[in-house]
Amino acid sequence: MLGDWDRDDKGNVIIVQDKLGVETDKQGRPTNIRGYLVNPKGDVVEGITNKRHVMFSVEDLDERGELPAPFCVEKYNFNPHDL
Repeated sequence: MLGDWDRDDKGNVIIVQDKLGVETDKQGRPTNIRGYLVNPKGDVVEGITNKRHVMFSVEDLDERGELPAPFCVEKYNFNPHDL
């Protein structure tokens, strides 16, 4: 679900914007401000397959674009395909 981002020395994702001010990962895929891959509607989608299944709707995210608990706590160890 997280885009392809560089990380700082503490493991935090470094989010960058393209020339238009849109967050895109290193592969050019759209993300939200927290670095999650999103579709045009703003839903968080999975990034392992190219099917772009919706994992969390935009309504499920908080005002900062973060996943709901407990998924936000486990986001670096969370693999939705293990469910």
